[in-house]
Amino acid sequence: MTQWYDPEPGPAAIPGVLAREFAAAGHEVRVLTGFPNYPTGRVYPGHRQTWRRTSTVDGVTVTRVPLYASHDSSAVGRALNYLSFAVSATVLGRRSLRGCDMVWVYNSPATVALPLLVHTRWGRLPYFLHVQDLWPDSLVHSGMFPEGRAGRLALVVVSKTVSLTERLARKVGVISPSVSDLIQGRNPDVGPDDIVYVPNPTDEGLFTFSEVRERRDGEPFVLMYSGAIGDVQGLDSVVEAVASLPSDVDLRLVLVGDGIALDRLKAFAARVDDAGRIEFVGRVPKERVPGLMQEAHAHLVSLGASEFLEHTTPSKIPSLLASGAVVLGVIAGDGARLITESGAGTVVSPADTDALQTALVSLSRLTTDDLRDRGRSGRRHYDAYFSAGQAAAAIIEAVHPTFTHQQVTKDLS
Repeated sequence: MTQWYDPEPGPAAIPGVLAREFAAAGHEVRVLTGFPNYPTGRVYPGHRQTWRRTSTVDGVTVTRVPLYASHDSSAVGRALNYLSFAVSATVLGRRSLRGCDMVWVYNSPATVALPLLVHTRWGRLPYFLHVQDLWPDSLVHSGMFPEGRAGRLALVVVSKTVSLTERLARKVGVISPSVSDLIQGRNPDVGPDDIVYVPNPTDEGLFTFSEVRERRDGEPFVLMYSGAIGDVQGLDSVVEAVASLPSDVDLRLVLVGDGIALDRLKAFAARVDDAGRIEFVGRVPKERVPGLMQEAHAHLVSLGASEFLEHTTPSKIPSLLASGAVVLGVIAGDGARLITESGAGTVVSPADTDALQTALVSLSRLTTDDLRDRGRSGRRHYDAYFSAGQAAAAIIEAVHPTFTHQQVTKDLS
């Protein structure tokens, strides 16, 4: 059960990755989701919203129900997007989950609680609650809650809903280690044994290992960012740092993606980038992303300076590690530790502009061998801790310990 699904990119691609892994392990898999509209807020070409549409793709039965397509900065638009899926999935989605042994739920947005509780009969059907964003914390941080009495009431409702779904879950999965302590601290009904760390994998058919491109004399060092371009990414500081590099540092920043901050960031870059170091590519189909990635020497992961964001592990980090990419992380907390432990990159604090410029200069001077050593280290780390097969097996094992091996053997025979 997930509001987001293929062909939506980035974090919205995770449900499809796991669904295919469950199916490959011999399980019958059904998906209840919405019509694709992330991150543009417009329904994708080739998809026309109807009351319910069911298809089979990659051995997975996918049922789509309608929603209000929106992904802009408007709190009203986002609320309608989340609530419309919750209602349509509740009213129209029962058939797709009938007879299931367990439900895996992509726990963002929190409004997915409505169809989840209804269709699992308040947890009688076991479910694995995979926490992707901290709610209501993420809404408070983004400023989406209205002020005044209405905002306070909404905060209470969302908080109680989140606590209820966590309490009734057979297991709660977290993708960032520190989130476990946060959940236990705010919800005394959830203990250490109720939580399992299952980091998000990537689409391993799309993001495959490739050696970092060779450095050639006379060409610039290319640093690439690909993904959502929003306020939370804190890309202004990176744009400013690149634009302010000394003239003898030949480095280019290429930004691939779209989002609510794109126009503002373009305008800012136009003001500060006198040397023409920064290029905006715009949104591209996710199938083109790996090819574009190979044109860069290193890749950027960026989040703004915020204590809340320190509990976030961006989904692009596993994708970069799987691809053998060198990573520059302008990030703190769990994401920073992951990049450091992988050996794939360099990390600087989002608030430290001097350290960022130093890191950019150091990156631009690495040799091809240096870059490739880092990329290989990142891929080894991904294989050891983040593979899709490991994640799928851990989820099934957490909810149905005997189902993982016995049932799969029976099905495959």
